[in-house]
Amino acid sequence: MKYLRLQLLQFIFAFLSLQLFQTPAFAQNSRTQEIDKLLSEYYNSGKLQGSVLIGDDSGIIYEKGFGYANIELGVPNTPDTKFRIASLTKSFTSLLVMQEVEKGKVKLNARVTSYIPDYPSKNGSKISIHNLLSHSSGIGHYDFVPHFFQYYSFIPYNHTDFIKLFWDRPLLFEPGTKYNYSSFNYYLLGVILEKVTGESYEDLVKKRIFDRLGMKNTAVDNQRRIEKNRASGYEKTDAGFQNATYRNMSTALATGDIISTVRDLYLWDRALYSNKLLSYKSRDLMFTPNLGGYGYGWECKKLTLPDGTSSRVTSHVGNMYGFLNIITRYLDKHTVIILLCNSDKSDIYGITSQLQNILFGKPQMAKKETPAQ
Repeated sequence: MKYLRLQLLQFIFAFLSLQLFQTPAFAQNSRTQEIDKLLSEYYNSGKLQGSVLIGDDSGIIYEKGFGYANIELGVPNTPDTKFRIASLTKSFTSLLVMQEVEKGKVKLNARVTSYIPDYPSKNGSKISIHNLLSHSSGIGHYDFVPHFFQYYSFIPYNHTDFIKLFWDRPLLFEPGTKYNYSSFNYYLLGVILEKVTGESYEDLVKKRIFDRLGMKNTAVDNQRRIEKNRASGYEKTDAGFQNATYRNMSTALATGDIISTVRDLYLWDRALYSNKLLSYKSRDLMFTPNLGGYGYGWECKKLTLPDGTSSRVTSHVGNMYGFLNIITRYLDKHTVIILLCNSDKSDIYGITSQLQNILFGKPQMAKKETPAQ
């Protein structure tokens, strides 16, 4: 009898220990339960596949993976899954540029030809670093280059050859007069950074940001390198998921070539409240809206929240074959919502809007207006 009791106690202890280790890293309360219920509904309706993290000054409020990092192998998404963050990369590039501005090696009003002398002067002598950072250069987006996604995006390029695809094409407008989002702007900034520093973009961002912040699961994406916990990208059709269209990542560089996790991006978010990487003056310049409400690497706006208070918001969306991401930072609340998804049909706008309602007011149906992007 004593032996049976001992076995029973051992079983109960083992069971409770297992439950303890399976408990999420966030404290269960009515708010996190509401968040979990909401996200589970999105997942069950096929509108979420990826990882979600919400955090503030107190730490991580909520983190969880939904769906699969690899559907074929049945590998689940977790807070440590690595995703292609696509255009969220631009925020890292803008900070690197501002570091060079502080060192005096780059000037915001200097022209592209100051750093790339062979850049055609008809365009390069007009476009400033400020224009590139704020998307007011007049350079078009990917459709600026005919057949880009049908042909050029599959080809491996060295960085200086890639910019020749667009450098002499007629500008859409006189630099500084309008806003037009273009990933080519930030690719060009990556090339300028390499020329100014004498280092590769990959080494530069690793040494100056990832290593300093302890972002151990973040890197410039090297398609040949084996990356533990890397998610596969999926495109969803009426027939179900299919593997994402191929893109050679040499065509992304400083505009969209980083892989990261929600946990590492939380470290990034926290660092931007300090002067560890950049002076407060330069940081605030990054978050100052220009034409189109775009700062340097961030969408910037003032938002009225459901509880009636307001906050400055900086955010960005990242969209690449099979991946759809958004980071939304509520500066005056010191709160961040991070969604990294490996399905192009994840409803990142609806999810962010409803999470915003839960965090800053009574939970309610999402409003028609989209959240800050």
